[in-house]
Amino acid sequence: ILEFRRYIMGCWGITAFESDAGLDAISLIRKHLPEQGDVELRQMLAWLKADSWNAPPEVSEGVSHTSPMAVAELIVKFQEKDFSALDGIKGDKKFSSLSSFTASKESLQWVREYLSETLFYSRKCAKEQEKSGVLWGGWFQERDWKHWQAHMEKLIGRMDELLTREGETVALWTGSICQKAEPGKIAGKKEGEERENHIGRRRKA
Repeated sequence: ILEFRRYIMGCWGITAFESDAGLDAISLIRKHLPEQGDVELRQMLAWLKADSWNAPPEVSEGVSHTSPMAVAELIVKFQEKDFSALDGIKGDKKFSSLSSFTASKESLQWVREYLSETLFYSRKCAKEQEKSGVLWGGWFQERDWKHWQAHMEKLIGRMDELLTREGETVALWTGSICQKAEPGKIAGKKEGEERENHIGRRRKA
């Protein structure tokens, strides 16, 4: 119980980005990022697993905030093109400068299972703690305990969504899609659409 409380004390919200564990994980990933170029989810997980401080704890511990949870939130932020919490530090490497961020289905499945098992054991630990008078999984308020569970379920759902996509590799981010487009295809189609829209507006006028 004391160990569980120690982990919770290092946070100020329900998300991994609102915890020391989550921010430490993102900081480590940032240090390994190329200035520009490509990065894979597999590489990020390897960096974390090889670091004694950021290595994922055993899922059976039911820890509320972990480095894989931070990675899941990172994936969501890339999907939503939300870099406000990622690139705010001046002079640091920028996540938004990456050419691409991809993930194998195997890596996504690992993150998904880690989150799912962590949630399972966290609930199991919470029931055991109630016998000793510790409520809400060690959280200070019941609403935080409920919101954290809902947040974890949402992250798991986002991983499930990505796993349904075609192919063995999922593109999580492409920073220079316009530059990589072949002439006459994406760019040409866009120009053609704009020309047709312009003609249509003239006819209506």
